[in-house]
Amino acid sequence: MFSRRLPWPCPINRLSRLLEEKRRGGVRILDLTESNPTRVGLDYPAGALASALVTPGAVEYRPAPRGLESARQAVAEYHARRGSAVAPEAILLTASSSESYSILFKALADPGDAILVPQPSYPLFEYLAGLEAVRVAAYPLVYDGRWEIDLKTLERQAVAEKPRAIVLVNPNNPTGSALTGRERRGVEAICVERGIAIISDEVFFDYLHEPAGCAGAERASDDRPVSMASSAEGRHGPEALVFTLGGLSKACGLPQMKLGWILATGPAEVAREALDRLDLIADTYLSVGT
Repeated sequence: MFSRRLPWPCPINRLSRLLEEKRRGGVRILDLTESNPTRVGLDYPAGALASALVTPGAVEYRPAPRGLESARQAVAEYHARRGSAVAPEAILLTASSSESYSILFKALADPGDAILVPQPSYPLFEYLAGLEAVRVAAYPLVYDGRWEIDLKTLERQAVAEKPRAIVLVNPNNPTGSALTGRERRGVEAICVERGIAIISDEVFFDYLHEPAGCAGAERASDDRPVSMASSAEGRHGPEALVFTLGGLSKACGLPQMKLGWILATGPAEVAREALDRLDLIADTYLSVGT
């Protein structure tokens, strides 16, 4: 009767079981894994946040597949402050990063196709892929003084798995490692040669921190963190089709404000076709309204 896209019953991991047991036992818990900024004692400007949501335009229904134009303009300005000149027309708004992945998997892959994801990384990809009837295959991050992409293994995986997309998490969770200019060129070269799209999840990019002595000219440009949204940094040669993911909740530390976006860049004709396809999917669901 039910779909086999996900395993069921869904197993509870050991950490969650342990927390449940301790809560039932009334044990005082100091949870060092807490990642919800609204539960760690931060002083939020509640009045300013509430007033920002009160606008006469909120009572009007203006359906737009890519999302409200003024909101997309604000996202474009956000990227401009980060040094990436992008057009609002290249941006599609979503309810969350998870929905961004869902839309992209629909647009890029057929049932049974592979998506390459980093390992280690968080386990959400297996669920997102399963719900779209696609499969995930892992490419390794290796540690040699810093975490980095194993480009040789990634290339072998690209040959063996014939993936429709390679996912980058920039910076990665849980390693905290960021994409470098050298890695960007390597990944793009693999994707251009084999017609593979890149999905770069950059919701935490604003939180990257350069240690003292490593910034500016003192650090080789090939080793500096780069965004896949940038049209210049770390790039030499043909462009791949790239979808860069961002989100209001992470950028502003407001997890209750669920708004994400997809920025499509790459060869002009291919990027236009990609956006047309994303338009149709987004128009089918009309997830993000006024």
